[in-house]
Amino acid sequence: MPGDFREVKYLPRPKGPATINNLNQSGIATYLNFKNNFNMKNLKKISSGFLALDFGIALVFTQSAFKNPSAAKSGKRLPVTVYYHGPSDYSQINVTNESNWTTTPNTGGCDSTPEVACSITLDGSYVSGTTLKTEADLEALEFQDGKFYISDVDDPSAAIVNRSL
Repeated sequence: MPGDFREVKYLPRPKGPATINNLNQSGIATYLNFKNNFNMKNLKKISSGFLALDFGIALVFTQSAFKNPSAAKSGKRLPVTVYYHGPSDYSQINVTNESNWTTTPNTGGCDSTPEVACSITLDGSYVSGTTLKTEADLEALEFQDGKFYISDVDDPSAAIVNRSL
């Protein structure tokens, strides 16, 4: 194929002793043949490969810059607030029963007084649909006369808000 680098033709080696003149003739012919074969078409082939490589490297760096590795590894989701909708006796069994906690807001509101259970804002992975999952592992402390409030949840980033009686 004309213009291919593999088609470099060398002048036959001159007979006789090697002289400066003989070496110059074969070296000049090789240089001229290379120069004629190295045109813009070949340059475009080489440069398009480098362009694709540059684009690939840029793509890797720009996409990895927007990842949040800690959130991806931990599987965290947006925070969700669940409210206590169990019986008003606020017994330890009822307060720690996850099925008594839903995403429907309370009518009374919460005031952060540790007397009875009210609401918990925690990672969305602890909620299934509108109900709290058992993985939340609720713990309660007694305020007085068998009335309990939430003291701890399995999610370390949870915000527990109890209310007064």
